[in-house]
Amino acid sequence: MSTRSDPLRSSSITDSELLPVERMALAIGRLDGRVSATSLAPAWMLRARWTGYARALQLMGAEIDPIDVFSWGCGLPLPDRAARRTHADDYAAFAPWQARLAERARHWAEGLPFSPPDEDGRARKPVVERAIDLLGLWLARAPGIEAWLALPILLHRLGMTQAPLPCLVAGDRRLVHAPGDRAARRRLIDELAGQADASLAALDGLERSRAVALDAIAAEHRPGALSRLLPLMLAAPVQTPEGVARQLDLTLSGAGKLLDRAARLGFAAEISGRRSWRVYATRDVAIQLGLVDVPRGRPPALRPREEPVSEVVAAFDREMADLARRFPGLLDEAGD
Repeated sequence: MSTRSDPLRSSSITDSELLPVERMALAIGRLDGRVSATSLAPAWMLRARWTGYARALQLMGAEIDPIDVFSWGCGLPLPDRAARRTHADDYAAFAPWQARLAERARHWAEGLPFSPPDEDGRARKPVVERAIDLLGLWLARAPGIEAWLALPILLHRLGMTQAPLPCLVAGDRRLVHAPGDRAARRRLIDELAGQADASLAALDGLERSRAVALDAIAAEHRPGALSRLLPLMLAAPVQTPEGVARQLDLTLSGAGKLLDRAARLGFAAEISGRRSWRVYATRDVAIQLGLVDVPRGRPPALRPREEPVSEVVAAFDREMADLARRFPGLLDEAGD
């Protein structure tokens, strides 16, 4: 027996649950490694926060989809999406959660709304089981959206991830009344694995979307404002001609033509289906949220180049830095 198996067997995890726990740990490990290495971590993290917050609202019983939170995050109501009317502010917990995600070097017990349990006998449990135990205690003592949002932070502070991964908001409402329910805990573990796999696919899509955009811009004889549009849409992936005109200092007609051009080049998609007052999203977000059809077959290869694309990448980095200077609030959510 390996030393890694002993702590698992000494916990309350049964033999039938070992494989799902292993699968979940591998999925989170793959995602954590990729997020730690990618240069697009800020843009991915922003999308992951919206996805995780949407899941927390669902666990609170809200009838909401991730596209609604993406729309709110970009400050852009989408056509054909009815406005949600409630007496409470659904998004009041987002900013405090974002601040907690940015905290580093904090002990797992800090900030808990209850006295943490004795660690005797718990250190040999798998990290995920300890995190689920703490989630159950939190739900029992202070049920609310803050408890559901705490899971990515607990997983990080207990040492499972290098940074908090906001997409790892998962749960089962049965845990509110029965924290020890084995079926509910098993469903949570399966959901964590699924969330990690889906988020890794979203990161793949984001990286490819940027690669397609850089490739298309480099191939254009007159790229114009395309090189400024790309960093803007990475920071706020849902846009209208009105918003682009205001933020890039273009005419309304020019902004509309620019977005149409980006759609033809393949790194944006028109998602409203209207002839006027159109709405656009980056293609990876449109696919992730089911707003456009998922492409079938092998993706087309990027154009081979004789010259390096280092100048295009350097120009992209300069545009991102310029955007951060001009609109500091726009990228606050994306950075840690």
